[in-house]
Amino acid sequence: MKLPKLFQDGCVLQQGEGTKIWGFGEPGMQVSVCIQEQQIFGKISHSGRFELELPRLLPGGPYALTIQEETKGNAQVYQVFVGDVFVCAGQSNMELPMRRVAVRYPEEFENGGCEGVHIYKVMENPEFQQTLQEHREAAWHTCGKEYLEEASAMSYFLGKYLYEKRRVPIGILNLSLGGTPAEAWISREGLKDYPELLETAIKYEDEELRTKIVEKYEKDIWEWHKNLEIQEASTTAGKQGVIQIPGCLKEQGLPGFCGVICLSRTFQMPEGAEEETGLLRFGTLVDSDKVFINGVLVGETGYRYPPRRYPIPKGVLKTGENHIAIRLVCQEGDGRITSGKNHDLVLEQGKKILLDGQWKYEIKATSDPAPIQEFLNRKPACLFQGMVAPCIPYSVKGVVWYQGESNDRHPEQYESLLQSLILDWRKHWKQKSLPFVIVQLPNCGIDIAPGEAWPLIRRAQSKAVRLPDVAVTVNLDIGEDNDLHPLNKKEAARRAGLALEYLVYGKKISYQGPKVKTAFWDEESRKLVLKFVTGDGGELKVLEGETPAGFEVDTGAGVFQKAEACIEKDKVFLDCGERQEIRRVRYAWSCTPGRKLLCNQAGLLAEPFELEISGETRRRKYENVI
Repeated sequence: MKLPKLFQDGCVLQQGEGTKIWGFGEPGMQVSVCIQEQQIFGKISHSGRFELELPRLLPGGPYALTIQEETKGNAQVYQVFVGDVFVCAGQSNMELPMRRVAVRYPEEFENGGCEGVHIYKVMENPEFQQTLQEHREAAWHTCGKEYLEEASAMSYFLGKYLYEKRRVPIGILNLSLGGTPAEAWISREGLKDYPELLETAIKYEDEELRTKIVEKYEKDIWEWHKNLEIQEASTTAGKQGVIQIPGCLKEQGLPGFCGVICLSRTFQMPEGAEEETGLLRFGTLVDSDKVFINGVLVGETGYRYPPRRYPIPKGVLKTGENHIAIRLVCQEGDGRITSGKNHDLVLEQGKKILLDGQWKYEIKATSDPAPIQEFLNRKPACLFQGMVAPCIPYSVKGVVWYQGESNDRHPEQYESLLQSLILDWRKHWKQKSLPFVIVQLPNCGIDIAPGEAWPLIRRAQSKAVRLPDVAVTVNLDIGEDNDLHPLNKKEAARRAGLALEYLVYGKKISYQGPKVKTAFWDEESRKLVLKFVTGDGGELKVLEGETPAGFEVDTGAGVFQKAEACIEKDKVFLDCGERQEIRRVRYAWSCTPGRKLLCNQAGLLAEPFELEISGETRRRKYENVI
């Protein structure tokens, strides 16, 4: 007798009728499942698997779950909870752990987390040749003090929100992995309309090919770094100059620089600094760094995304002049010290020593760009086969999907891919109306594809609501223009929670922002009018300021021009000047549309949109644009 890892101490079973329990054993043997004084019976199939449905589970716990096989004894799980179970899936912003957002939410750690939230974290496991029945590495964790740092922030805050609303145990199946595209999470069956993706999936069944790819990259990147080390060791005096921090190297006379650059400066400390401790805050650096203060290594990070927060122990600082140096390795020619971040040393008593401004630099080694890594875990279907499939048919209430960043190189394909994923998961879970909440990409202007990629991804996400039981949350105000991984996961989770309350629990609440209903030309004001359904029945308002920004019109030449806007109740009036034809109108069609955003009285934002306007001239009445 063997139970999947999903059924272990700390697990949460879905309350209500038809909760599925399964496991593996000797074919032909009788098996029984007992919990909450319910007992059901079944038989292990010829394939060595049994699957039973419990009549009706009531919320609460912990309970004991006992599975008895007629001749082989029993399996028992003692810490079983019953409540509501959700899937939280996607890439790095769904995976991002609480330790990365701890600086924003210290109260969560002070209060010891939330014991009512249980997360089943599935570890990275791409599978190329078969669809697994069991996870290779996964476990349930209660989100109390001991696990909180490792918990997915989105999963934790969503679970806590729902727990406080429902007061039943909340289980989260976290299926997330940084940098992964949607097609990696779809089954081969779900990719049947994408022959190129299926061809790729078949190609990477070849274990020898995969091994060669990994070994070649490891060899090439080792040689690349080794070459830099050799150069650095033999360089007595490289090119020197001054640089402003923060900033991009390419904007300061070092375009396309790849290699090792040393940044340095001095700063002053008062008497008694030897007894001081502190925290060095330096935002994000591209790509990897080692930081020294007075010759002592105080911190290092191997890639560009984590914020640099390095503790300074007692004895490192000294009275008078101190020296700080950063060994920065630039791999792709886009080296930077990211603007808009803290660049300072915060002493224990709260005093800040600012470290932005002029620094010296010295080039220690130069090179061609580093070898590009081919990530096998991003290949089509591999994460479905290794991470999603073993969760099926665990009884779940809904799915929250936060992904899209890694599809921005081909945004035109994302609309169909996302809808294929939703239909694919519903088919495999055998829940035709399994609710999906899509977390629309927030504002971001760094480390992303150029041009209209993100507006197009957002539009594709919005169109997912064409499928039933799908909601999309808008998050243009809670991202960070200078960071791909914004900290405000609590609000992103709250908005997803609102949508789940509506979709799953049927609560009549305001869960979405304003949506355009019609457009028409107003002769009196000589303006184009967009009429909205506000989502909460109230009037439109602007998040910051009196008038919304981000509206543009296309008069037929294919070039959009800004249009001044003002609001009146549920309408937006656009001043289109003397333009005779208006072909298209769009709003917030930017990676970083700013803060003058349209919203309702509940503070929920209007989604970005691009609309075709019917009619030949603006003098005609335009109606039913959507």
